[in-house]
Amino acid sequence: MAKTVVLKSMLAAAGLAAALGATAAQAQAVPNTPQIQFVPSAEVPSIPPGLQTACINAPVDGAPTSKTCPVVYYGSTRTWIFSYGDNRTSFAVVTFDSTGKVLRNVEVRGARYIFDVFSDDQGQKLTLVGQSKNSVVINWSDLPH
Repeated sequence: MAKTVVLKSMLAAAGLAAALGATAAQAQAVPNTPQIQFVPSAEVPSIPPGLQTACINAPVDGAPTSKTCPVVYYGSTRTWIFSYGDNRTSFAVVTFDSTGKVLRNVEVRGARYIFDVFSDDQGQKLTLVGQSKNSVVINWSDLPH
């Protein structure tokens, strides 16, 4: 069962949002909005070939692996952010249905090794933050839900 943990996002938002020049904030429990929860990495559904769970506990080089990963819950789906086994600087944004079936698997270039996800309710965007504070932005509308 997923446990919502917002401390990591709150701490990250305090220092990281300013560093990134972002105004994104952790999503609150508002209907029809993506919700970010930190889920134990052991609860990941089947990982598509060529991908790996690579969640880190700080957005810096050499950060230790985190025991939890940010997962985006949107409607009846959940989206995990994976890294590629060949270490390219890209995230694999993989959305699963409630049975664990992959609905969508998209490469998003610009960052790797997920640290946190911030939701901007006003702009309807998600900021995926990875190693070295590199980040990418995706639209809510890009996620199946």
